[in-house]
This record gives sequence, C-alpha cells and structure tokens, in this order.
Amino acid sequence: MVIVAGLKVHVVEVGSGTPVLLLHGFPQSSREYPAVMADLSHGARVIAPDLRGAGQTDAPAEGYDLATLVADVIGLLDALGLNRVALVAHDWSALVGFEVCLRHPDRVSRYVAIAVPAPYIRMTPKLAGALMRTMPHLWFQWVIATPGLGPRLLSRGRQRLAYWLLRSSEVRPMRDDDVEAYVAALRDPARARAASRLYRRVILPGFMNILRGTYRGRVLHTPTLVLFGADDRLLPHDALSVPFEDAPDLTVEFVPGGAHFLVDDNPAEVTRRLRAFMELPAH
Repeated sequence: MVIVAGLKVHVVEVGSGTPVLLLHGFPQSSREYPAVMADLSHGARVIAPDLRGAGQTDAPAEGYDLATLVADVIGLLDALGLNRVALVAHDWSALVGFEVCLRHPDRVSRYVAIAVPAPYIRMTPKLAGALMRTMPHLWFQWVIATPGLGPRLLSRGRQRLAYWLLRSSEVRPMRDDDVEAYVAALRDPARARAASRLYRRVILPGFMNILRGTYRGRVLHTPTLVLFGADDRLLPHDALSVPFEDAPDLTVEFVPGGAHFLVDDNPAEVTRRLRAFMELPAH
C-alpha cells in the first residue's frame, strides 16, 4: 500500500528501468494488466495501482471528481519518487490521463489512451448520426450514475449488470477468476456507490464536455498514442482523428482482434505497440 493524501492505494509493481504507470478502466482494477506488466518489465519499472474506489484501494465517500483523481495520480508519483513517467490509461481513466497531461505536462513523457478518443472531437453530420445510433447502447451509464439505483444494481442480487458490463463486448473471453474478482469488489456497498459517483461526476460530464468542445484551445503537447479496438463500434473510426492544432503529436491506431476491453482481448498486440511507442529495448 502507498498512502496518497490519506488514501490507502494498492499498487502492483514489477521490473526496473523506464517508469511506466498503468491506469485501469471500469469495473476493473490493476488485475487488468498482468500480461502487459510481465512483458514491459523487461526494460521498464511498471506500476499498476487500483484507483480510488476500485480493487483493494480505499473507497471513501468523496473524491470522485476530475481534479481529485488527477491529484491522486500526481500524489502517487510523488509518493513513489517518480518525477516523470510514461502513462497508459484505459476507459474512464483515459479522461484522467488526458487531464494529467494538460495540467502537469512535465510529469508525463509519453501517453497512451486506450478505447477512449482524444477530447477534441469535431461534430459533423455523420458523427451526429452515429451518436444518435450509439446512445441507446449506452443506457447503462445513466443507470449506474443514478443514486440508489446504480449502486443497488451493481452490488446486489445476481449482479447481472456487473456481469453484463464485463461480458457484453469482449472479443476474447476474460478469465473467469478476473471477472469474479471485479464483480466481488462491487458487492462492497462503498465501492458500488463509488462507481455511481464516478459515472455521475466524471464519466458522463467528461463525455458531454468532449461533445461541447470544452477542450478546444487546451493544446495537448505530450506525445500521445490512442489505441482503439478495430472491433469497437462506439464511434466511427474517422471521427477519432484530431486536428494538428489541438494535439500536434498525436497518433491513432486501430488494433485488430479487440474491442472496448482491448487489453484483455489482445494483450500481445497492445504490449507490442506500447513497447514501440515508448521506445523500450527489445527483449
């Protein structure tokens, strides 16, 4: 455990060399990354925390807002004595990762966002139509964000919503023991409430801010790679490109054999691209 501003943060660490910080998505934890960590540990010091409210990290009642989550990441780097890291983030934590790069560009050497577009999407008639078709499939976000209802559906009874979230978009089935661990964590009422607050205060507002163009004018200078599963149909692939003036050093790549849970679907190819982008030595 590492203490960050009073928060007990569970951290898994392997290897030595270039520091690489891996941030997980929802409803996962640091268990998302063992295959990636094992490979990258040849030439890198790889660190995977359980984020606030997830895994074995504390789940306090508050702190599920973008500013606090960014402070958690910076506080963890400080606690570990790391001035600068290569950062990898999947799903909702990619929103935090972009914000870390924008607010603290001196702390991130390179950034990889997985399954989330850079927050500079330009609305077009084609994209608007795609979003209209996509919105009904995102019903679960508003359900989880609803106080009372979201935590209850995630944590109680047969937890069908939690299982559905993990199993509905996988290309390669997740390990059963991983799924059971993620679902078991949500049986803790504090963690289920944390998930609801995360959707209500970060994920849904973050999505709306991207669509409203809130990030325009905040130039992303960090060298950035966006990895999207080739089978992820959340957005049209051509909508993921970013104007040079918003992010002059950003590349988007589509990884075959993967969708939203890309790290689980195709860990070997994800790791290969991470290693190349971070210029880690071959092993």
